[in-house]
Amino acid sequence: MFHLLACNLACLAIATLYYAWRDVYLQRRKREKLHDRVAYMLWVAANRMA
Repeated sequence: MFHLLACNLACLAIATLYYAWRDVYLQRRKREKLHDRVAYMLWVAANRMA
């Protein structure tokens, strides 16, 4: 009985860590993509004025 409970708790801990990491990773990727798009937009605008 204890073995089954320990296994389930370990699976829950691993899943929780994975989903927490994934949320942070996706937020960071989203922010990087936004920064890249803004930088490209500014670069295009600067080239049109030059």
